[in-house]
Amino acid sequence: MSSLDQVTRRSQPGLIVAGVLLVIAGGLFSSASIEQFLLGKTEGQLAWGPALFRILLVFHGLVLLLFGWLGWEKSCEPAEGYLQKQSNLNHSVTRGVMLTMLGLLVVATALRLYRLNTCLWFDEVLTVVDFLRLPLSEVVATFPSQNQHMFYSVLGSLSFSLFGESAAAARVPAVMFGVAGIAALFLLGRKVVGTRESLLASALMTFSYHHVWFSQNARGYSGLLFFSILSSWLFLEALDSDRRRWWGWYGVSLSLGLWVHMTMAFVVAAQVGVYAIMVLFRMFGRQRHASQAINPRFAIRGIVTYVLAATVTLQLHALSLPEFFRSALHEESRDSEWTNLMWVVRETMRRLADTGVVGLGLVACLLVMLVGWWSMARRDWRAALLMVLPALLGGATMIALKHNLWPRFFFFCMGFILLVAIRGGFVLVDAVVGLLVSSTNRRPWSLRLATCAAMIVIAGSAYTLPRCYALPKQDYIGAREYVESTRVANEKVVAVGLAGKAYRDYFAPQWTWPETASELRALMEKHDRLRLVYTLDPQLKAFVPEIWEVIQQEFEVEKTFFGTLGGGEINVCRRKLSGSITVSQVH
Repeated sequence: MSSLDQVTRRSQPGLIVAGVLLVIAGGLFSSASIEQFLLGKTEGQLAWGPALFRILLVFHGLVLLLFGWLGWEKSCEPAEGYLQKQSNLNHSVTRGVMLTMLGLLVVATALRLYRLNTCLWFDEVLTVVDFLRLPLSEVVATFPSQNQHMFYSVLGSLSFSLFGESAAAARVPAVMFGVAGIAALFLLGRKVVGTRESLLASALMTFSYHHVWFSQNARGYSGLLFFSILSSWLFLEALDSDRRRWWGWYGVSLSLGLWVHMTMAFVVAAQVGVYAIMVLFRMFGRQRHASQAINPRFAIRGIVTYVLAATVTLQLHALSLPEFFRSALHEESRDSEWTNLMWVVRETMRRLADTGVVGLGLVACLLVMLVGWWSMARRDWRAALLMVLPALLGGATMIALKHNLWPRFFFFCMGFILLVAIRGGFVLVDAVVGLLVSSTNRRPWSLRLATCAAMIVIAGSAYTLPRCYALPKQDYIGAREYVESTRVANEKVVAVGLAGKAYRDYFAPQWTWPETASELRALMEKHDRLRLVYTLDPQLKAFVPEIWEVIQQEFEVEKTFFGTLGGGEINVCRRKLSGSITVSQVH
Protein backbone atom coordinates (compact mmCIF):
# COMPACT_ATOMS: atom_id res chain seq x y z
CA MET A 1 0.00 0.00 0.00
CA SER A 2 1.42 3.37 -1.04
CA SER A 3 1.84 6.22 1.38
CA LEU A 4 -0.96 8.07 -0.35
CA ASP A 5 -3.36 5.26 0.48
CA GLN A 6 -2.41 5.31 4.17
CA VAL A 7 -4.97 7.54 5.80
CA THR A 8 -4.86 8.46 9.45
CA ARG A 9 -7.99 9.62 11.17
CA ARG A 10 -8.46 11.93 14.10
CA SER A 11 -11.76 12.49 15.89
CA GLN A 12 -13.21 15.99 15.93
CA PRO A 13 -14.55 16.97 19.38
CA GLY A 14 -15.88 20.26 18.03
CA LEU A 15 -18.13 18.48 15.53
CA ILE A 16 -19.31 16.08 18.21
CA VAL A 17 -20.27 18.91 20.57
CA ALA A 18 -22.05 20.81 17.78
CA GLY A 19 -23.92 17.65 16.80
CA VAL A 20 -25.07 17.03 20.36
CA LEU A 21 -26.30 20.63 20.67
CA LEU A 22 -28.30 20.39 17.42
CA VAL A 23 -29.91 17.11 18.46
CA ILE A 24 -30.84 18.55 21.87
CA ALA A 25 -32.23 21.73 20.28
CA GLY A 26 -34.32 19.74 17.83
CA GLY A 27 -35.85 17.66 20.57
CA LEU A 28 -36.09 20.30 23.29
CA PHE A 29 -37.96 23.11 21.52
CA SER A 30 -41.53 22.56 20.41
CA SER A 31 -42.99 23.87 17.15
CA ALA A 32 -45.19 26.26 19.13
CA SER A 33 -42.22 27.69 21.01
CA ILE A 34 -40.34 28.26 17.75
CA GLU A 35 -43.32 30.13 16.27
CA GLN A 36 -43.71 32.15 19.47
CA PHE A 37 -40.03 33.11 19.34
CA LEU A 38 -40.14 34.13 15.67
CA LEU A 39 -43.52 35.81 15.38
CA GLY A 40 -44.45 36.56 18.98
CA LYS A 41 -47.66 34.53 18.69
CA THR A 42 -48.77 30.92 18.24
CA GLU A 43 -51.60 30.94 15.72
CA GLY A 44 -50.27 28.13 13.53
CA GLN A 45 -49.21 30.58 10.83
CA LEU A 46 -46.03 28.63 10.13
CA ALA A 47 -47.99 25.35 9.86
CA TRP A 48 -45.62 22.39 9.51
CA GLY A 49 -42.52 24.57 8.96
CA PRO A 50 -41.22 24.44 12.55
CA ALA A 51 -41.69 20.65 12.68
CA LEU A 52 -39.63 20.23 9.50
CA PHE A 53 -37.04 22.61 10.91
CA ARG A 54 -36.73 20.53 14.09
CA ILE A 55 -36.46 17.25 12.19
CA LEU A 56 -33.67 18.64 10.05
CA LEU A 57 -31.90 19.99 13.14
CA VAL A 58 -31.80 16.49 14.59
CA PHE A 59 -30.72 15.02 11.24
CA HIS A 60 -27.85 17.46 10.84
CA GLY A 61 -26.88 16.96 14.46
CA LEU A 62 -26.57 13.22 13.84
CA VAL A 63 -24.53 13.90 10.69
CA LEU A 64 -22.11 16.07 12.69
CA LEU A 65 -21.85 13.36 15.33
CA LEU A 66 -21.03 10.81 12.65
CA PHE A 67 -18.41 13.02 11.02
CA GLY A 68 -16.92 13.89 14.38
CA TRP A 69 -16.67 10.22 15.36
CA LEU A 70 -15.23 9.10 12.01
CA GLY A 71 -12.63 11.84 12.26
CA TRP A 72 -10.75 13.89 9.71
CA GLU A 73 -8.38 12.50 7.12
CA LYS A 74 -4.89 13.93 7.30
CA SER A 75 -4.08 12.85 3.74
CA CYS A 76 -5.92 11.32 0.86
CA GLU A 77 -5.33 10.16 -2.66
CA PRO A 78 -5.70 12.96 -5.22
CA ALA A 79 -8.24 12.58 -7.96
CA GLU A 80 -7.39 11.95 -11.58
CA GLY A 81 -5.60 14.95 -13.04
CA TYR A 82 -8.09 16.04 -15.64
CA LEU A 83 -6.35 19.41 -15.76
CA GLN A 84 -3.01 18.03 -16.88
CA LYS A 85 -3.53 19.91 -20.15
CA GLN A 86 -3.42 23.10 -18.10
CA SER A 87 0.13 22.57 -16.90
CA ASN A 88 1.28 25.43 -19.10
CA LEU A 89 -1.07 27.92 -17.43
CA ASN A 90 0.42 30.63 -15.30
CA HIS A 91 -1.17 30.11 -11.87
CA SER A 92 1.44 32.08 -9.96
CA VAL A 93 0.31 35.02 -7.87
CA THR A 94 3.11 37.53 -7.50
CA ARG A 95 3.12 40.51 -5.19
CA GLY A 96 2.32 42.73 -8.16
CA VAL A 97 -0.70 40.60 -9.08
CA MET A 98 -1.98 40.71 -5.51
CA LEU A 99 -1.57 44.48 -5.31
CA THR A 100 -3.31 44.90 -8.66
CA MET A 101 -6.19 42.72 -7.55
CA LEU A 102 -6.46 44.59 -4.27
CA GLY A 103 -6.50 47.87 -6.17
CA LEU A 104 -9.30 46.59 -8.42
CA LEU A 105 -11.37 45.63 -5.38
CA VAL A 106 -10.89 49.06 -3.83
CA VAL A 107 -11.90 50.77 -7.08
CA ALA A 108 -14.83 48.38 -7.50
CA THR A 109 -16.07 49.24 -4.01
CA ALA A 110 -15.85 52.97 -4.69
CA LEU A 111 -17.68 52.65 -8.03
CA ARG A 112 -20.50 50.69 -6.40
CA LEU A 113 -20.87 53.01 -3.41
CA TYR A 114 -21.03 56.15 -5.57
CA ARG A 115 -24.60 57.51 -5.82
CA LEU A 116 -25.89 54.46 -3.95
CA ASN A 117 -28.80 56.40 -2.45
CA THR A 118 -30.67 57.19 -5.69
CA CYS A 119 -34.36 56.37 -6.10
CA LEU A 120 -35.41 52.74 -5.69
CA TRP A 121 -37.09 50.96 -8.58
CA PHE A 122 -40.24 48.88 -8.25
CA ASP A 123 -38.74 45.50 -7.26
CA GLU A 124 -36.51 47.21 -4.72
CA VAL A 125 -39.56 48.91 -3.23
CA LEU A 126 -41.20 45.49 -2.80
CA THR A 127 -38.04 44.18 -1.15
CA VAL A 128 -37.92 47.07 1.31
CA VAL A 129 -41.63 47.13 2.15
CA ASP A 130 -42.26 43.37 2.28
CA PHE A 131 -39.01 42.08 3.79
CA LEU A 132 -36.26 44.46 4.88
CA ARG A 133 -38.52 46.34 7.29
CA LEU A 134 -39.34 43.08 9.08
CA PRO A 135 -37.43 41.87 12.14
CA LEU A 136 -34.87 39.24 11.24
CA SER A 137 -36.91 36.57 13.00
CA GLU A 138 -39.84 37.24 10.66
CA VAL A 139 -37.71 37.47 7.51
CA VAL A 140 -36.60 33.82 7.74
CA ALA A 141 -40.22 32.70 8.13
CA THR A 142 -41.69 34.77 5.29
CA PHE A 143 -42.05 33.75 1.64
CA PRO A 144 -45.23 35.33 0.21
CA SER A 145 -43.89 35.89 -3.30
CA GLN A 146 -41.02 35.02 -5.61
CA ASN A 147 -39.70 38.50 -4.90
CA GLN A 148 -38.27 37.06 -1.69
CA HIS A 149 -34.53 36.49 -2.08
CA MET A 150 -34.11 35.05 1.38
CA PHE A 151 -30.41 35.42 2.12
CA TYR A 152 -30.43 38.92 0.66
CA SER A 153 -33.43 39.83 2.81
CA VAL A 154 -31.62 38.57 5.90
CA LEU A 155 -28.59 40.73 5.13
CA GLY A 156 -30.77 43.69 4.16
CA SER A 157 -32.68 43.49 7.43
CA LEU A 158 -29.38 43.53 9.30
CA SER A 159 -28.26 46.50 7.20
CA PHE A 160 -31.41 48.41 8.17
CA SER A 161 -30.74 47.61 11.81
CA LEU A 162 -27.19 48.98 11.54
CA PHE A 163 -27.64 51.99 9.25
CA GLY A 164 -31.35 52.80 9.41
CA GLU A 165 -33.79 52.65 6.52
CA SER A 166 -32.59 54.18 3.26
CA ALA A 167 -32.05 53.21 -0.36
CA ALA A 168 -28.30 53.01 0.28
CA ALA A 169 -28.73 50.70 3.29
CA ALA A 170 -31.03 48.45 1.28
CA ARG A 171 -28.32 48.11 -1.38
CA VAL A 172 -25.30 47.52 0.87
CA PRO A 173 -25.53 43.69 0.62
CA ALA A 174 -25.63 43.97 -3.18
CA VAL A 175 -22.44 46.03 -3.09
CA MET A 176 -20.76 43.45 -0.86
CA PHE A 177 -21.75 40.57 -3.12
CA GLY A 178 -20.73 42.53 -6.21
CA VAL A 179 -17.20 43.19 -4.95
CA ALA A 180 -16.86 39.62 -3.65
CA GLY A 181 -17.93 38.35 -7.08
CA ILE A 182 -14.93 40.08 -8.67
CA ALA A 183 -12.58 38.32 -6.24
CA ALA A 184 -14.32 34.99 -6.92
CA LEU A 185 -13.95 35.53 -10.67
CA PHE A 186 -10.20 35.93 -10.22
CA LEU A 187 -10.02 32.61 -8.37
CA LEU A 188 -12.08 30.76 -10.97
CA GLY A 189 -10.18 32.42 -13.81
CA ARG A 190 -6.80 31.35 -12.43
CA LYS A 191 -8.13 27.81 -12.38
CA VAL A 192 -9.39 27.69 -15.97
CA VAL A 193 -7.54 30.33 -18.01
CA GLY A 194 -4.51 31.48 -15.99
CA THR A 195 -3.52 34.48 -13.91
CA ARG A 196 -3.16 37.10 -16.66
CA GLU A 197 -6.54 36.41 -18.25
CA SER A 198 -8.33 36.10 -14.92
CA LEU A 199 -6.93 39.46 -13.84
CA LEU A 200 -8.17 41.10 -17.05
CA ALA A 201 -11.60 39.48 -16.69
CA SER A 202 -11.79 40.81 -13.12
CA ALA A 203 -10.84 44.27 -14.34
CA LEU A 204 -13.52 44.12 -17.02
CA MET A 205 -16.11 43.17 -14.40
CA THR A 206 -14.88 45.98 -12.14
CA PHE A 207 -15.67 48.59 -14.80
CA SER A 208 -18.75 46.86 -16.24
CA TYR A 209 -21.85 49.05 -16.54
CA HIS A 210 -24.17 46.09 -15.91
CA HIS A 211 -22.20 44.75 -12.96
CA VAL A 212 -22.23 48.18 -11.29
CA TRP A 213 -25.97 48.44 -12.00
CA PHE A 214 -26.75 45.10 -10.34
CA SER A 215 -24.31 45.76 -7.50
CA GLN A 216 -26.45 48.81 -6.69
CA ASN A 217 -29.70 46.84 -6.94
CA ALA A 218 -31.35 45.80 -3.66
CA ARG A 219 -32.05 42.30 -4.93
CA GLY A 220 -30.21 39.00 -4.75
CA TYR A 221 -28.79 38.97 -8.29
CA SER A 222 -25.25 40.05 -7.41
CA GLY A 223 -25.28 37.42 -4.67
CA LEU A 224 -26.46 34.80 -7.14
CA LEU A 225 -23.61 35.76 -9.48
CA PHE A 226 -21.11 35.54 -6.63
CA PHE A 227 -22.17 32.05 -5.56
CA SER A 228 -22.38 30.84 -9.18
CA ILE A 229 -18.74 31.81 -9.69
CA LEU A 230 -17.55 30.72 -6.24
CA SER A 231 -19.25 27.32 -6.38
CA SER A 232 -17.79 26.66 -9.85
CA TRP A 233 -14.27 27.33 -8.57
CA LEU A 234 -14.78 25.21 -5.45
CA PHE A 235 -16.31 22.45 -7.56
CA LEU A 236 -13.25 22.22 -9.81
CA GLU A 237 -10.93 22.33 -6.81
CA ALA A 238 -12.91 19.53 -5.15
CA LEU A 239 -12.75 17.41 -8.29
CA ASP A 240 -9.01 17.85 -8.69
CA SER A 241 -7.95 17.46 -5.05
CA ASP A 242 -10.73 15.15 -3.82
CA ARG A 243 -10.14 16.56 -0.35
CA ARG A 244 -12.90 16.74 2.16
CA ARG A 245 -12.46 20.43 2.98
CA TRP A 246 -12.97 21.42 -0.66
CA TRP A 247 -16.11 19.31 -0.91
CA GLY A 248 -17.32 20.84 2.35
CA TRP A 249 -16.85 24.45 1.28
CA TYR A 250 -18.36 23.62 -2.09
CA GLY A 251 -21.47 22.27 -0.38
CA VAL A 252 -21.73 25.41 1.77
CA SER A 253 -21.56 27.61 -1.34
CA LEU A 254 -24.38 25.63 -2.96
CA SER A 255 -26.68 25.99 0.05
CA LEU A 256 -26.04 29.71 0.47
CA GLY A 257 -26.47 30.29 -3.25
CA LEU A 258 -29.82 28.51 -3.20
CA TRP A 259 -30.75 30.57 -0.15
CA VAL A 260 -30.18 33.73 -2.20
CA HIS A 261 -32.18 32.68 -5.26
CA MET A 262 -33.52 29.36 -6.55
CA THR A 263 -32.09 30.11 -10.01
CA MET A 264 -28.89 28.75 -8.46
CA ALA A 265 -30.48 25.34 -9.08
CA PHE A 266 -29.44 25.59 -12.74
CA VAL A 267 -25.81 26.08 -11.71
CA VAL A 268 -26.09 23.12 -9.36
CA ALA A 269 -27.71 20.98 -12.07
CA ALA A 270 -24.84 21.75 -14.45
CA GLN A 271 -22.27 20.83 -11.81
CA VAL A 272 -24.09 17.62 -10.91
CA GLY A 273 -24.18 16.73 -14.59
CA VAL A 274 -20.42 17.25 -14.97
CA TYR A 275 -19.76 15.25 -11.80
CA ALA A 276 -21.98 12.39 -13.03
CA ILE A 277 -20.19 12.32 -16.39
CA MET A 278 -16.84 12.11 -14.61
CA VAL A 279 -17.97 9.26 -12.37
CA LEU A 280 -19.53 7.31 -15.26
CA PHE A 281 -16.50 7.86 -17.46
CA ARG A 282 -14.14 6.63 -14.78
CA MET A 283 -16.38 3.65 -14.01
CA PHE A 284 -17.14 2.45 -17.53
CA GLY A 285 -14.79 4.33 -19.85
CA ARG A 286 -11.61 2.87 -21.24
CA GLN A 287 -8.83 3.94 -18.89
CA ARG A 288 -5.23 4.31 -20.02
CA HIS A 289 -3.84 3.82 -16.53
CA ALA A 290 -5.00 1.87 -13.52
CA SER A 291 -4.64 5.05 -11.48
CA GLN A 292 -7.55 6.53 -13.45
CA ALA A 293 -9.99 3.91 -12.14
CA ILE A 294 -12.82 5.16 -9.98
CA ASN A 295 -11.89 5.91 -6.40
CA PRO A 296 -14.88 4.99 -4.17
CA ARG A 297 -14.13 7.94 -1.91
CA PHE A 298 -14.47 10.29 -4.88
CA ALA A 299 -17.97 9.05 -5.67
CA ILE A 300 -19.07 8.91 -2.03
CA ARG A 301 -17.84 12.40 -1.20
CA GLY A 302 -19.66 13.93 -4.14
CA ILE A 303 -22.93 12.18 -3.32
CA VAL A 304 -22.70 13.11 0.36
CA THR A 305 -21.95 16.73 -0.57
CA TYR A 306 -25.03 17.03 -2.77
CA VAL A 307 -27.30 15.29 -0.27
CA LEU A 308 -26.16 17.54 2.56
CA ALA A 309 -26.33 20.66 0.39
CA ALA A 310 -29.95 19.74 -0.37
CA THR A 311 -30.88 19.11 3.27
CA VAL A 312 -29.12 22.27 4.51
CA THR A 313 -30.95 24.27 1.84
CA LEU A 314 -34.19 22.70 3.03
CA GLN A 315 -33.23 23.61 6.61
CA LEU A 316 -32.67 27.24 5.64
CA HIS A 317 -36.06 27.45 3.92
CA ALA A 318 -38.01 25.15 6.26
CA LEU A 319 -39.77 27.84 8.29
CA SER A 320 -40.97 29.69 5.19
CA LEU A 321 -41.90 26.71 3.01
CA PRO A 322 -45.59 26.50 4.05
CA GLU A 323 -46.17 30.08 2.94
CA PHE A 324 -44.15 29.48 -0.23
CA PHE A 325 -46.40 26.57 -1.19
CA ARG A 326 -49.53 28.54 -0.28
CA SER A 327 -48.63 31.70 -2.16
CA ALA A 328 -45.35 32.21 -4.03
CA LEU A 329 -45.49 28.88 -5.88
CA HIS A 330 -48.74 29.85 -7.58
CA GLU A 331 -47.61 33.17 -9.05
CA GLU A 332 -48.38 33.37 -12.74
CA SER A 333 -46.65 34.97 -15.69
CA ARG A 334 -49.41 36.01 -18.07
CA ASP A 335 -48.78 36.24 -21.79
CA SER A 336 -47.03 39.53 -22.40
CA GLU A 337 -43.93 40.96 -24.00
CA TRP A 338 -41.97 39.66 -21.02
CA THR A 339 -42.72 36.02 -21.92
CA ASN A 340 -41.74 36.52 -25.56
CA LEU A 341 -38.28 35.22 -26.44
CA MET A 342 -37.87 37.85 -29.16
CA TRP A 343 -38.54 40.59 -26.59
CA VAL A 344 -35.66 39.20 -24.54
CA VAL A 345 -33.40 39.29 -27.58
CA ARG A 346 -34.40 42.86 -28.45
CA GLU A 347 -34.05 44.05 -24.84
CA THR A 348 -30.66 42.36 -24.52
CA MET A 349 -29.53 44.08 -27.70
CA ARG A 350 -30.75 47.39 -26.35
CA ARG A 351 -28.92 46.91 -23.06
CA LEU A 352 -25.74 45.95 -24.91
CA ALA A 353 -26.11 49.15 -26.91
CA ASP A 354 -25.72 51.02 -23.61
CA THR A 355 -22.16 49.70 -23.50
CA GLY A 356 -21.44 50.42 -27.15
CA VAL A 357 -21.84 46.84 -28.40
CA VAL A 358 -24.01 46.96 -31.52
CA GLY A 359 -24.09 45.71 -35.10
CA LEU A 360 -20.82 44.21 -36.26
CA GLY A 361 -19.48 44.64 -32.76
CA LEU A 362 -22.03 42.14 -31.49
CA VAL A 363 -21.12 39.65 -34.24
CA ALA A 364 -17.45 40.07 -33.35
CA CYS A 365 -18.22 39.47 -29.66
CA LEU A 366 -20.11 36.28 -30.46
CA LEU A 367 -17.21 35.07 -32.63
CA VAL A 368 -14.70 35.81 -29.86
CA MET A 369 -16.83 33.96 -27.33
CA LEU A 370 -17.25 30.95 -29.59
CA VAL A 371 -13.51 30.74 -30.13
CA GLY A 372 -12.90 31.20 -26.41
CA TRP A 373 -15.35 28.48 -25.46
CA TRP A 374 -13.86 26.04 -27.94
CA SER A 375 -10.36 26.74 -26.65
CA MET A 376 -11.58 26.19 -23.09
CA ALA A 377 -13.31 22.95 -24.11
CA ARG A 378 -10.09 21.59 -25.63
CA ARG A 379 -8.22 22.43 -22.46
CA ASP A 380 -10.81 21.30 -19.89
CA TRP A 381 -14.22 20.01 -20.97
CA ARG A 382 -15.58 20.33 -17.44
CA ALA A 383 -14.96 24.07 -17.24
CA ALA A 384 -16.40 24.57 -20.74
CA LEU A 385 -19.64 22.82 -19.77
CA LEU A 386 -19.89 24.84 -16.57
CA MET A 387 -19.75 28.03 -18.66
CA VAL A 388 -22.78 27.23 -20.86
CA LEU A 389 -25.01 24.60 -19.23
CA PRO A 390 -26.55 26.83 -16.52
CA ALA A 391 -27.79 29.39 -19.07
CA LEU A 392 -29.10 26.69 -21.42
CA LEU A 393 -30.91 24.86 -18.63
CA GLY A 394 -32.34 28.06 -17.16
CA GLY A 395 -33.50 29.47 -20.50
CA ALA A 396 -35.08 26.20 -21.62
CA THR A 397 -36.91 25.79 -18.31
CA MET A 398 -38.30 29.34 -18.30
CA ILE A 399 -39.46 29.02 -21.91
CA ALA A 400 -41.14 25.69 -21.16
CA LEU A 401 -42.89 27.18 -18.11
CA LYS A 402 -43.82 30.35 -20.07
CA HIS A 403 -42.22 32.37 -17.30
CA ASN A 404 -41.25 36.02 -17.65
CA LEU A 405 -37.92 36.17 -19.48
CA TRP A 406 -36.15 39.24 -18.19
CA PRO A 407 -32.50 39.69 -19.26
CA ARG A 408 -31.56 40.00 -15.59
CA PHE A 409 -32.53 36.34 -15.24
CA PHE A 410 -29.23 35.47 -16.99
CA PHE A 411 -27.05 37.90 -15.05
CA PHE A 412 -25.68 35.01 -12.97
CA CYS A 413 -23.77 33.88 -16.10
CA MET A 414 -21.83 37.14 -16.43
CA GLY A 415 -18.63 35.78 -14.90
CA PHE A 416 -18.62 32.82 -17.27
CA ILE A 417 -19.20 35.13 -20.24
CA LEU A 418 -16.28 37.38 -19.34
CA LEU A 419 -13.85 34.48 -18.91
CA VAL A 420 -14.87 32.95 -22.23
CA ALA A 421 -14.61 36.33 -23.98
CA ILE A 422 -11.12 37.09 -22.62
CA ARG A 423 -9.94 33.58 -23.55
CA GLY A 424 -11.31 34.00 -27.07
CA GLY A 425 -9.57 37.34 -27.47
CA PHE A 426 -6.20 35.84 -26.50
CA VAL A 427 -6.66 32.89 -28.86
CA LEU A 428 -7.58 35.08 -31.83
CA VAL A 429 -4.73 37.53 -31.23
CA ASP A 430 -2.32 34.60 -30.95
CA ALA A 431 -3.58 33.22 -34.26
CA VAL A 432 -3.14 36.58 -36.01
CA VAL A 433 0.35 37.10 -34.56
CA GLY A 434 1.28 33.61 -35.71
CA LEU A 435 0.68 34.70 -39.29
CA LEU A 436 2.98 37.71 -38.95
CA VAL A 437 5.72 36.78 -36.49
CA SER A 438 8.13 33.86 -36.35
CA SER A 439 7.32 31.08 -33.91
CA THR A 440 10.23 31.97 -31.60
CA ASN A 441 8.86 35.47 -30.95
CA ARG A 442 5.18 34.63 -31.21
CA ARG A 443 4.28 34.04 -27.57
CA PRO A 444 5.56 37.31 -26.03
CA TRP A 445 4.08 39.40 -28.83
CA SER A 446 0.67 37.71 -28.69
CA LEU A 447 0.49 38.14 -24.91
CA ARG A 448 1.36 41.82 -25.14
CA LEU A 449 -1.06 42.56 -27.96
CA ALA A 450 -3.91 40.54 -26.41
CA THR A 451 -3.38 42.32 -23.09
CA CYS A 452 -3.45 45.72 -24.83
CA ALA A 453 -6.63 44.76 -26.68
CA ALA A 454 -8.26 43.69 -23.42
CA MET A 455 -7.19 46.97 -21.78
CA ILE A 456 -8.83 48.90 -24.61
CA VAL A 457 -12.07 46.97 -24.06
CA ILE A 458 -11.86 47.66 -20.32
CA ALA A 459 -11.32 51.36 -20.99
CA GLY A 460 -14.33 51.37 -23.30
CA SER A 461 -16.42 49.71 -20.62
CA ALA A 462 -15.29 52.30 -18.07
CA TYR A 463 -16.29 55.05 -20.52
CA THR A 464 -19.94 53.88 -20.32
CA LEU A 465 -20.12 54.01 -16.51
CA PRO A 466 -21.37 57.62 -16.28
CA ARG A 467 -24.61 56.44 -17.89
CA CYS A 468 -25.16 54.19 -14.88
CA TYR A 469 -25.08 57.20 -12.55
CA ALA A 470 -26.79 59.80 -14.74
CA LEU A 471 -30.32 58.61 -13.91
CA PRO A 472 -31.95 56.57 -11.14
CA LYS A 473 -33.18 53.11 -12.04
CA GLN A 474 -36.75 54.47 -12.00
CA ASP A 475 -37.51 58.11 -11.22
CA TYR A 476 -40.55 57.80 -8.96
CA ILE A 477 -39.29 60.67 -6.83
CA GLY A 478 -38.78 63.00 -9.80
CA ALA A 479 -42.30 62.30 -11.06
CA ARG A 480 -43.77 62.81 -7.58
CA GLU A 481 -41.98 66.12 -7.08
CA TYR A 482 -43.08 67.34 -10.49
CA VAL A 483 -46.72 66.41 -9.87
CA GLU A 484 -46.78 67.97 -6.43
CA SER A 485 -45.08 71.17 -7.59
CA THR A 486 -47.47 71.68 -10.53
CA ARG A 487 -50.62 70.39 -8.84
CA VAL A 488 -53.51 72.84 -8.72
CA ALA A 489 -56.32 73.11 -6.20
CA ASN A 490 -58.80 70.22 -6.17
CA GLU A 491 -56.68 68.19 -8.60
CA LYS A 492 -56.79 64.45 -7.91
CA VAL A 493 -53.66 62.34 -8.42
CA VAL A 494 -53.92 58.63 -9.14
CA ALA A 495 -51.28 56.02 -9.92
CA VAL A 496 -52.20 52.77 -11.62
CA GLY A 497 -50.64 49.33 -12.03
CA LEU A 498 -47.22 48.81 -10.51
CA ALA A 499 -46.79 52.57 -10.11
CA GLY A 500 -49.91 52.60 -7.94
CA LYS A 501 -48.45 50.07 -5.55
CA ALA A 502 -45.05 51.79 -5.46
CA TYR A 503 -46.55 55.18 -4.64
CA ARG A 504 -49.14 53.93 -2.16
CA ASP A 505 -46.71 51.72 -0.22
CA TYR A 506 -43.61 53.89 -0.35
CA PHE A 507 -43.30 57.16 -2.28
CA ALA A 508 -46.70 58.87 -1.92
CA PRO A 509 -49.23 57.10 0.32
CA GLN A 510 -51.62 60.04 -0.14
CA TRP A 511 -52.10 59.26 -3.82
CA THR A 512 -55.01 57.03 -4.87
CA TRP A 513 -54.47 53.62 -6.43
CA PRO A 514 -57.48 52.48 -8.52
CA GLU A 515 -56.98 48.78 -9.21
CA THR A 516 -59.76 48.34 -11.78
CA ALA A 517 -61.04 50.30 -14.75
CA SER A 518 -64.40 50.87 -13.02
CA GLU A 519 -62.64 52.44 -10.01
CA LEU A 520 -60.62 54.68 -12.34
CA ARG A 521 -63.72 55.77 -14.27
CA ALA A 522 -65.56 56.53 -11.00
CA LEU A 523 -62.71 58.85 -9.99
CA MET A 524 -62.80 60.47 -13.42
CA GLU A 525 -66.52 61.21 -13.03
CA LYS A 526 -66.01 62.61 -9.54
CA HIS A 527 -63.00 64.83 -10.30
CA ASP A 528 -62.80 67.23 -13.21
CA ARG A 529 -59.09 67.68 -12.69
CA LEU A 530 -57.19 64.41 -12.52
CA ARG A 531 -53.53 63.52 -13.01
CA LEU A 532 -52.53 59.89 -13.71
CA VAL A 533 -49.13 58.20 -13.31
CA TYR A 534 -48.14 54.82 -14.71
CA THR A 535 -45.06 52.76 -15.62
CA LEU A 536 -44.04 49.45 -17.24
CA ASP A 537 -46.51 49.19 -20.12
CA PRO A 538 -46.24 45.36 -20.55
CA GLN A 539 -47.55 44.75 -17.04
CA LEU A 540 -50.55 47.05 -17.56
CA LYS A 541 -51.38 45.47 -20.91
CA ALA A 542 -51.17 41.92 -19.52
CA PHE A 543 -52.72 42.25 -16.05
CA VAL A 544 -55.08 45.25 -16.28
CA PRO A 545 -55.83 45.71 -19.99
CA GLU A 546 -59.05 47.61 -19.20
CA ILE A 547 -57.09 50.31 -17.39
CA TRP A 548 -54.61 50.46 -20.27
CA GLU A 549 -57.52 50.99 -22.65
CA VAL A 550 -58.85 53.85 -20.52
CA ILE A 551 -55.39 55.47 -20.50
CA GLN A 552 -55.14 55.27 -24.27
CA GLN A 553 -58.62 56.73 -24.75
CA GLU A 554 -58.84 59.34 -22.02
CA PHE A 555 -55.29 60.46 -21.15
CA GLU A 556 -52.27 61.99 -22.80
CA VAL A 557 -48.68 61.86 -21.56
CA GLU A 558 -47.56 65.19 -20.18
CA LYS A 559 -44.07 64.32 -19.00
CA THR A 560 -41.92 61.20 -19.07
CA PHE A 561 -39.27 60.60 -16.44
CA PHE A 562 -36.60 58.23 -17.70
CA GLY A 563 -34.39 55.85 -15.74
CA THR A 564 -31.76 53.21 -16.42
CA LEU A 565 -34.28 50.34 -16.09
CA GLY A 566 -35.30 49.26 -19.57
CA GLY A 567 -38.94 50.23 -20.14
CA GLY A 568 -39.18 51.66 -16.63
CA GLU A 569 -40.12 55.20 -17.59
CA ILE A 570 -42.56 56.98 -15.25
CA ASN A 571 -45.29 58.64 -17.31
CA VAL A 572 -47.29 61.56 -15.91
CA CYS A 573 -50.60 62.05 -17.78
CA ARG A 574 -53.46 64.57 -17.90
CA ARG A 575 -57.04 64.12 -19.04
CA LYS A 576 -57.70 64.79 -22.71
CA LEU A 577 -59.73 67.95 -22.26
CA SER A 578 -60.40 70.79 -24.69
CA GLY A 579 -57.32 72.34 -26.23
CA SER A 580 -53.97 70.78 -26.88
CA ILE A 581 -51.58 69.51 -24.27
CA THR A 582 -47.90 70.20 -24.53
CA VAL A 583 -46.07 66.88 -24.38
CA SER A 584 -42.54 67.09 -23.07
CA GLN A 585 -39.93 64.68 -21.84
CA VAL A 586 -37.46 64.73 -19.00
CA HIS A 587 -34.21 62.99 -19.92
